[in-house]
Amino acid sequence: MTDRIKIVCSNCRKMFNDRAQRLKQGYQTQCPHCMRLITFDSSSEDPNIRRPLKAARDFRVAAEEALVLARMAAQEPKRDPVY
Repeated sequence: MTDRIKIVCSNCRKMFNDRAQRLKQGYQTQCPHCMRLITFDSSSEDPNIRRPLKAARDFRVAAEEALVLARMAAQEPKRDPVY
């Protein structure tokens, strides 16, 4: 699982990637192709803005759940086999 989220620029329609940890409400980035400033807002009508925000949120939730499960597995006591 990669932490890169695909973003489609609404202006030039070209695709680029950004890290899921950065993509949050109010985050701004420039398209590397046309240099247009993109502001990520969940109330935007543009699906090219909402879709990456949702994907990044889903990724962060899944990563947090995996971390919690790993911590729980590390805390389980090791049992000796019963003969």
